[in-house]
Amino acid sequence: MILVITSLIFFMMVNPAMASNINPMSVKHQVKGKDIYVECVISNFTFSKKDHKKINQNGFGYMQLYLNNQKIDNIYTAAFIVKGLPAGKHQIKLELVHNDGTPYNIQKEFDVTI
Repeated sequence: MILVITSLIFFMMVNPAMASNINPMSVKHQVKGKDIYVECVISNFTFSKKDHKKINQNGFGYMQLYLNNQKIDNIYTAAFIVKGLPAGKHQIKLELVHNDGTPYNIQKEFDVTI
């Protein structure tokens, strides 16, 4: 199985009014053929590259992408495509992490069928 992660656009909503929202990460997805188009809206968050030497700063980091409970990539944009999935049911998990990979304890999971 070959997976290719392709960045699309940087779409992020930073709205102080949403800071008190119980659910700080919203995820929409759409299956097209063997590909999954994913778009995330994360309030008060800026995507930045993984850097173990960088001091963690709240509101900065990236997402870790899991497919069927196996980590497959780090995601540095709010919109991306998971390409070339085989037929069948798959579980996708996105976990928000700091620059050094430590979790924010914010994640979203969803199932797709190809």
